[in-house]
Amino acid sequence: MSSNPQLSKAHYTSHPAFPARCIHHSSFGFRHSSLMPFKADHALSLLTRARDNGRLGHAYLITGPKEAKHEEFAARVLDLMVGTQFRTLEAWEGQGAIVLRPQSKSRRITIGDDGDDPGTIRFLEKMIRRTAAPNGWKLGIIVDAERMNVQAQNAFLKTLEEPPPNTLLLLLTTQPEQLLPTIQSRVIEIGLMPPAGARSFTDHEYKLLVVLEKLAARAAGTLSGALGLKADFEAILEELHEDLKKRHEADFERETEHYGKTTDGTWLKQREDQVEAQIEAEYIQQRSAMMDLLLSWFGDVARQQAGAENLDLPKFQAATAALADKWDSGEVAKRIRILRQLESHLHTNVNEGLALEVSFIQAFA
Repeated sequence: MSSNPQLSKAHYTSHPAFPARCIHHSSFGFRHSSLMPFKADHALSLLTRARDNGRLGHAYLITGPKEAKHEEFAARVLDLMVGTQFRTLEAWEGQGAIVLRPQSKSRRITIGDDGDDPGTIRFLEKMIRRTAAPNGWKLGIIVDAERMNVQAQNAFLKTLEEPPPNTLLLLLTTQPEQLLPTIQSRVIEIGLMPPAGARSFTDHEYKLLVVLEKLAARAAGTLSGALGLKADFEAILEELHEDLKKRHEADFERETEHYGKTTDGTWLKQREDQVEAQIEAEYIQQRSAMMDLLLSWFGDVARQQAGAENLDLPKFQAATAALADKWDSGEVAKRIRILRQLESHLHTNVNEGLALEVSFIQAFA
């Protein structure tokens, strides 16, 4: 634990709804990000209060969509903690901060051969004990932390659990679910909201929005429309899954070429199992993002019925307005409840296709 009186390790409690994540002690100002993401300025004000009360943690997990500009926020956190002004992580690197980013074609952060292997966890472990930023701080930042492989994450736990005095560690990621539970339970998570109007979509998400827009114009509230949407949704999920498989399998092939001659078959089999697990974990996460999009769509319908001005999906305002006129508020609330139930069921071992069919008929017919 850090000897700095302003730094202390956080107190954590488990949360039954998020078994692989944590809720943070209220004295640190933050709770689980999926429940309460913050705008950057508000998050910094909470950190300022924690600093003034001597309740800073030594490790923070900065999450949220890419539009939330994690690196810019991380630089502002360093400014706040250290008391100097360097507005980019690149500038902080010049001041002694150790910044790791995904390396090589595979875009992985690896454990490394030794402490002289730049861009690796071994390098971070060595350098954070030998170098110091202004005012004696030891700063480690991992950008795209989800790109650490399992070996790197396990190695990083040592630094996370036994940091040198005056250490601050920041992990930046859009996919916190890819981090080991043992890492997630040892950090204070700060979920960031993107600036207003900055939301963007993946290709798969945009395809779903276009399908929803067409449904609103032609067949919303019909059985044929609901079944058609279910078929389109499944096709998008299948395409998403195939894209993930191609990317991860290409990474695995490159690793096999590099390590295949220097490791035994046991390692390759274990790594193959890890790749399969990563594919499924990312698929579940991105499927959840698609479900969030469906809920945002219906949320905008409800917001327009209530006369609210700020919409999640302003570019699709005309389509959600048409549904707001078509259905009454009680019907919209019922459809939202059905989608929330579906979202919950998909986190169990339920048959995906059957769950989608039943829920889409109830929510969209």
